[in-house]
Amino acid sequence: MQAIQSAITFMQNLGAACMMPIFVFIIGLIVRVPFKQLLKASITVGCGFIGTFMVMNLLSTYIGPISNALVENFGLTLDVIDVGWPVTGSFAWAVPISPLIFVSVFALNLVLIVVGFTRTLDVDIWNYWGFMLAGAMVYYSTNNVVFGLIAALITAAVTFWLADYAAPITQDIYPGISFPHTCAIFWMPYAKFMNSIYEKIPGFNKLDADPEHMKEKIGFFGDPMFIGLIVGVVLAILAGQTPTEVIVSGLNISAVMLLLPKMVSLLMEGLSTIAEYTQKWAQNMKFLKGKELYIGIDGGILMGRPSVIVVGVIMIPIMLVIAAILPGNRVLPIADLAVLTSWFCWCPVAAKDNIFRGIVSAIIQGVIILLIATAMTNIHDIMAIQSGYVYAEGVAHTSALVMGQELVPDALYFLFNLF
Repeated sequence: MQAIQSAITFMQNLGAACMMPIFVFIIGLIVRVPFKQLLKASITVGCGFIGTFMVMNLLSTYIGPISNALVENFGLTLDVIDVGWPVTGSFAWAVPISPLIFVSVFALNLVLIVVGFTRTLDVDIWNYWGFMLAGAMVYYSTNNVVFGLIAALITAAVTFWLADYAAPITQDIYPGISFPHTCAIFWMPYAKFMNSIYEKIPGFNKLDADPEHMKEKIGFFGDPMFIGLIVGVVLAILAGQTPTEVIVSGLNISAVMLLLPKMVSLLMEGLSTIAEYTQKWAQNMKFLKGKELYIGIDGGILMGRPSVIVVGVIMIPIMLVIAAILPGNRVLPIADLAVLTSWFCWCPVAAKDNIFRGIVSAIIQGVIILLIATAMTNIHDIMAIQSGYVYAEGVAHTSALVMGQELVPDALYFLFNLF
């Protein structure tokens, strides 16, 4: 077990951008990708991840100060602080049974592929923390190792199944790829259901608001780059920034809209090679009976779609308004505001990139997220204490918007507490 823990620590220190190419390379060796081609594909994946994270960090660099200023300008005084998904994720990795969960989930994934329950091969090891979160919440609340492990495995199985279910929606852009990312995938059925409702609303169902269509209709003014500029400028003005800061923020958010799809495209260039050979390998394996497999990766890659970025950024001030007026909410959105593009990614994606539909779905989802995150405050505080997290002065309670995203772990936490 100590060796497994050391391996987990090593992977955490590498980070997702460096760890993913290693796993991709190992898979490539297994599915017999020619060495030169494999080496190039693995490095391309690494460069794509690094480029994607650089652009996402650029977004956070400018959205972060805007978000904090908006919180101050709105005068919000809620008593539970949103510390963000990285902090919550660190609590999950720190649970004592994390090595056991890591090995068990990886083995479960292979078994479920063989028996035909899933077609997703989850190589997104970094985001196993979503499964560990389920295990941590149940373990700390019941003090039962078996219950914690069962919760993690159930979460993993549901995640793999939903990744399969969602894959057809994105195959035209991301062939051979699925997104077993607990931070977002649990909301995919909701987003798909909401889009089916929009299709039945007269007038609204005729409103075509995807970025490409807007660009065709109104030219450059419908270009995602221009939309990013306008959204960035408006948010900066609302945040009370100086004219210089408004211009800088607007241009940098515009740059994100231009660069992020290109970085994701680079990442997909490397992954497509692995996906192609994985399909050939799977079809030749008797125990797989010719099944086609999906390579499962981080759902944040969906941020490469301009509609996802637009909806996520527009939702920042909307989430603050919701937090201020929503009865029963105690969570002050701060840290996770910068990653709303990930939290609401399936809203526009399931709506075929329709921005208006995506925003309506995201508003409803935002209400539910805040209420769930409030309900999860107690267990979040427990995980923080168990992990040795030191609260900032004046902070009594913490949660995170991501706690409202993790629907299956949340449900299992309440279920196992009945015991």
